Amino acid sequence: MSDPKQVEPVDPGKKTSAITGPVDGDATVLTTDADVKCYWNDEEFDNGDRITAEGKCYEASNGQWVEV
Repeated sequence: MSDPKQVEPVDPGKKTSAITGPVDGDATVLTTDADVKCYWNDEEFDNGDRITAEGKCYEASNGQWVEV
C-alpha cells in the first residue's frame, strides 16, 4: 500500500465527506455493493484510499472518512 496522501485541512466551502472517529476492533460496518466515493476539499477518492491531514490519518470507506 502506498503512503497516505497529504492534504490540506478541511475547507468548509468545499465538498468533504463525513468524518468519523476511529473504529474499535469490535465494531460492525455495514457495506453495500455500491462503490460510494469520498471527497476531501472537492477532490474525489476511492474506497480504501488514505489521506493525512493535521497529523491524523483517514481511510475512505463507503462515502465517509474513518480515522485510522
